[in-house]
Amino acid sequence: MSLWSRIGNTFRAGRLTRELDEEIQSHIEEAIEHGRDPAEARRAFGPTLLRREESRDIRLMAWLDSVLRDFRYGLSSLRREPGFAAAAIGVLALGIGANTAMFSIVDAVLLKPLPFPEPQRMVRVWEAPTPVTRNETTTLTFLDWKRQSAIFEALSVESPARATVETGGNPVRLTGELVSADYFTVFGVTPRMGRAFAPDEDQPGRAPVVVISDALWQSRFGGDPAVLNRDLKLDGVPHRIIGVLPPGAFDRGEAVFWKPLIFAPEQRNRVQHLWSVVGRLRAGVTDGQAQAAMNLLRAGLGKELADYKDWGFAVDPFTRSLVADTLRRSIWLAFGAVVMVLLIACANAANLALARGAARQKEFAVRAALGAGRGRLLAQLLTESLVLCLLGGLAGVAVAYALLHAAAPLVFASLPFTADPRLDLRVLGAAALAVMAVLILCGLLPSLRMSFGGLAASLNRASRGTSRSGAAVRRTVVVGEVAVSVMLLCGAALLFKSLVKLQQVEAGVRIDHVMTMSTNLPPAAYPSPESAVRFYDALVQHLRSVPGVSQATVTHRLPLQGAGWGEGMNISGQAEFFGVGVKPVDPRYFTTMRIPLESGRGIEDRDRAGAPPVLIVNQELAQYVAAKFGIADPVGRIARIALPGYGPIPESLVKAQIVGVIRSEHTSELEQPQQRIAYVPLAQVPQQDINLAVLTRVDPLALMPDIREAVRQVDPNLALADVRTMEQVKQRSMLWAMEPTWVMAAFAGVSALLAALGLYGVLAHAVTQQRREIGIRMALGAQPRNVLSHVIRGAFSMILLGLAGGMAGALALTRLLRSLLFQVSALDAVAL
Repeated sequence: MSLWSRIGNTFRAGRLTRELDEEIQSHIEEAIEHGRDPAEARRAFGPTLLRREESRDIRLMAWLDSVLRDFRYGLSSLRREPGFAAAAIGVLALGIGANTAMFSIVDAVLLKPLPFPEPQRMVRVWEAPTPVTRNETTTLTFLDWKRQSAIFEALSVESPARATVETGGNPVRLTGELVSADYFTVFGVTPRMGRAFAPDEDQPGRAPVVVISDALWQSRFGGDPAVLNRDLKLDGVPHRIIGVLPPGAFDRGEAVFWKPLIFAPEQRNRVQHLWSVVGRLRAGVTDGQAQAAMNLLRAGLGKELADYKDWGFAVDPFTRSLVADTLRRSIWLAFGAVVMVLLIACANAANLALARGAARQKEFAVRAALGAGRGRLLAQLLTESLVLCLLGGLAGVAVAYALLHAAAPLVFASLPFTADPRLDLRVLGAAALAVMAVLILCGLLPSLRMSFGGLAASLNRASRGTSRSGAAVRRTVVVGEVAVSVMLLCGAALLFKSLVKLQQVEAGVRIDHVMTMSTNLPPAAYPSPESAVRFYDALVQHLRSVPGVSQATVTHRLPLQGAGWGEGMNISGQAEFFGVGVKPVDPRYFTTMRIPLESGRGIEDRDRAGAPPVLIVNQELAQYVAAKFGIADPVGRIARIALPGYGPIPESLVKAQIVGVIRSEHTSELEQPQQRIAYVPLAQVPQQDINLAVLTRVDPLALMPDIREAVRQVDPNLALADVRTMEQVKQRSMLWAMEPTWVMAAFAGVSALLAALGLYGVLAHAVTQQRREIGIRMALGAQPRNVLSHVIRGAFSMILLGLAGGMAGALALTRLLRSLLFQVSALDAVAL
């Protein structure tokens, strides 16, 4: 009989058995028909069961049939013990599910290649003020880079852009990017419909065109195939849609449209560092070769870049800019935590299996006495463990699916746009490996434990009703569980204390009852600085007239969202320039944000275009000037400072008088040190990208309909975005600290729960096994408190050993946590 026939028969063993019984019976009946006595015919044919088994062995794969029998027996034994099955499968599902979900994130962010052709050739190119810092570049410097055709196959700038579109009569702001013509060549992406930008479409005089994402095509145009013949109005200007990108990575980023970036004449300079640059190296060019060529180019531009003589050029792999070091460490830390949870889950499952095996010692001793070999018994135990692990694995995949969907709103926003965590074949393969590891850890240990010692002795111990078999192993496993959970709890405690410290940092502003939002002034509607200033004045007037509004302001940047620009400044009488952040605000900014004035005056309505330029400095800048130059009071001093222009207008060096000092606010994340900030009147340095802040006397969210109406009265075509309270702005600025803390806390809590369950299981089993011994002790005069203290001592011995091991492990873990902590020592005694 062929191999495939024998394999097929193995999977239909029940049907084969019936066929064999029928065949044997037909032979007996045939003999009877030929005149033989029925009893003699049956004796002549032999025992029916023996004949059937001999025929089965010929027609089946014996080893496969044995595995399938054990598999079915394992399923039936789990049905007979639903409590054990539910506990073991639940523990394994939690451990395997958490690991599978976390591995999908690790794989998507850190392991899987970028979803672009030959991603190893993709780079980012920067200007480098120092070897470890990176800065955007200028237009002329980018054009110099672009001429390096021996290095780059394609090189493109990219700059974020926002535009308003009409949707059902309501303006909506879309996020996009301004890019040069060969942007999609860098990424190796071909539109699913239409085409990408032509080589000359980023030159002046060309008709406006746009490429849109698949998501925007589906949501706004309903997937209409004729979309290429239509226009998309961005800020009221029709743009012909020339291409639709394929679904994928570009649907996961913020941008939904891409426009050619046409350099304005004012931008062709080496002063405005505006552009991020992405490139694709030519085939065969390594990162090191590209860096060497850029170093030579930088040396050749010494005269043109004399104002930035200490700056270099840097070529970095594209992946480095996608995943910041903090995110990378957080992901690996979380993955290490879930691996520990899996180990605890395995330990609990192994303990359950050991306890179950101890209870079945009599069963296996009897089977051995009836002729079952040790190998056969071990094979059955391993197969039963395989059944348990497979069921736990299937349930774990369901848990992973639920965890990924639950975590999506919290975690995915922090991931790069190229990351797409999902349960694909790679992740499911990792889940299968996890199941195999669990099988080894949970199945091999009980099986080996059963194989040691005489089975006859096991029968004698079982008959006495008490056994210490495997107790030492199970106690050791619980000690390990406690140690691992203590490590995770210590890490979570340190991160939680760090988060509390961060939340206690004063932002320098009052954040209660403040509603914020952002918008962009379309260049076509607001072509000049004067038109922008008129809009600011009208908008603030309308917002202040809304019932329930105390004050309103327009600013370029909100607190905790950056200063806007880093520029050079010097004080009259001093030759040295030093770096400051420049923040344009209107006269009501300090009142709305409730920032007190320390000396001098604030920005006033008279500080407008045509009036003498003025500056307000924060305490940090005033203290720096005092320490650096010995100027105790900067008010009244004249400063030279580079101020940004309006739209494409380049920055210019301006002489301005310092008229006041205000208390420092946090213009960046709370964990960062205070920055030196120079505030300038928005009416003197107007900007198209602005934020609104409204101070209310009531719940600010309740006033949003009235606030939107006030904006609509000033400009019905203007869309608002990023609508959130200042409390939400602050929480958003702390995401880097909150996400690792809550992830670690969740896994630490699960590990502690599993360790507690493991401890309970060992104690419960020990008490059950010693029931007869306890009864004898109490009959001989032992008091219940003596029995209780005996059990409690056993528990505390395991806990104390686990605490000692866990604290030692926690001290090693703190080395990984140092970079994630804020104002908390990695050896903080209170947290530990």
